[in-house]
Amino acid sequence: MRSTSRLIPFILLACSVASAPATELFRFHHDNILGTSLDLEIAAENSRQATAAETATLAEIERLRKILSGYDATSELGRLNSATAPIPCSKELLDVLGAYESWQKRSSGAYSGHVGELTQLWAKAEKSGTLPAQSELAPVLTALAADGWRSDPTNHMVTRLSSPQSLNLNSLGKGYIVTRASIAARKAAPGVTGMLVNIGGDIFASGKPAAEMPWEIRVADPKHSEDNAPPLTKVRLDDQAISTSAAYERGYTVAGKRYSHILDPRTGYPANGAASATVVAKENATANALATTLCVLKPEEGLALVKSTPGAECLIVDADGRQWRSDRFAALEGTPAPRPSPPPITTIAASAGSWPDGFQVSIAIELILPQTTKKRPKRPKRPFVAVWVEDASGKRVRNITVWGDERKYLKELRSWWAGVKEQPDTIASVTRATRSAGKYRIEWDGKDDQGQALPMGTYTITLEAKREHGTYSISHGPIECGKSPTKGAIPAGTEFGESQLNYGPPLP
Repeated sequence: MRSTSRLIPFILLACSVASAPATELFRFHHDNILGTSLDLEIAAENSRQATAAETATLAEIERLRKILSGYDATSELGRLNSATAPIPCSKELLDVLGAYESWQKRSSGAYSGHVGELTQLWAKAEKSGTLPAQSELAPVLTALAADGWRSDPTNHMVTRLSSPQSLNLNSLGKGYIVTRASIAARKAAPGVTGMLVNIGGDIFASGKPAAEMPWEIRVADPKHSEDNAPPLTKVRLDDQAISTSAAYERGYTVAGKRYSHILDPRTGYPANGAASATVVAKENATANALATTLCVLKPEEGLALVKSTPGAECLIVDADGRQWRSDRFAALEGTPAPRPSPPPITTIAASAGSWPDGFQVSIAIELILPQTTKKRPKRPKRPFVAVWVEDASGKRVRNITVWGDERKYLKELRSWWAGVKEQPDTIASVTRATRSAGKYRIEWDGKDDQGQALPMGTYTITLEAKREHGTYSISHGPIECGKSPTKGAIPAGTEFGESQLNYGPPLP
């Protein structure tokens, strides 16, 4: 498991009794954890406590990865997938398998833990450009309707029952790891008063970031899921889990048509009933299982399933954009404590030369993830990144985004800092569909820093990155923003690959 990391302290406003020790909020970021990103926010008295919690989190994730990974043939699950006879299994694997059995029954077959062969069929269809034939799907569906394994918890043994159907525990398994990692970290660092573990958008929020302050989590909008896009809504959590399932990050493209990666085990076809499903529950295994299932079921069926699950609430966005909330989800969206308001943004009406309605520039960024070696044993840190726009005259018109919050390193983004000279807002925690490690998408809506619509014309997007104690990169890519969709690119640098620019309606 390779990763990148950063540690950034923030002093919170004191809300506690005068004699209580001051609390700081420490942030860590790692890439390529379980194939995605890991973000930690830890409320502690000092960096020693925060680092102890971070170390325990990573250790527990790696311990459970060696049990539950479907991509590692040497993992406990990998050995089970290749077994033809009963084999001994850990309590953790038995727990996850038992949870899958329970959810398969509760969902009437809409959720399954042995869809390996079905995913292989769709991966094959993507390569061939032809949808799976019914003759190919029929035997797979028959096997899916039957039990995939038999568990013997008393003797800690599991027997595979359908050898062609490899077990795929990624959905519920990742959620199980998120909650267990949080528990392990709080046990290892008892001085920690609050902790948020976010693996690829699956989040467990324990304790509080500060006295009388719940964790605030943004929910990604499935129609505008870019990393810097406004959220669909926000929720406040206290010792709760939240997970989101959606098809906007992953899927299959067959003969030019995009299909969801979430497959319906009852039909063999990709689910198409929901654009996204967000679930709050007592722990992440339940939140993950429900979120995936709600993307398969009809909204009415999903709401009924959530209602029958103690402590669970949900927000479903259907394919037409309609929002469906469970009974108490709105209570989680309650107005948070008052905070200073940003300066008002003045907007102007679109002029005749403005961009076509709905057009934007989408920017796909892939950060390079250095590998740890014997010569470089320390975990390399993720670079600080800034992205901005200049017009044809070279004038900076929009600062799109900046990643990183520590002033001394932000100043090393020399070009960005020269034009801004100010520290950005704190990066927010977002529940979203899981992204691949190092891959991010951001958008530019055609407005300047004052919120005013800019005219059509040629603009230059600049991407600047500086890795802490590492290399520096800056690259520029032009994009023509006119009446028709166009494409462009920002050349690769030492810290990022070539970034694709797309001007036009939002990408599907």
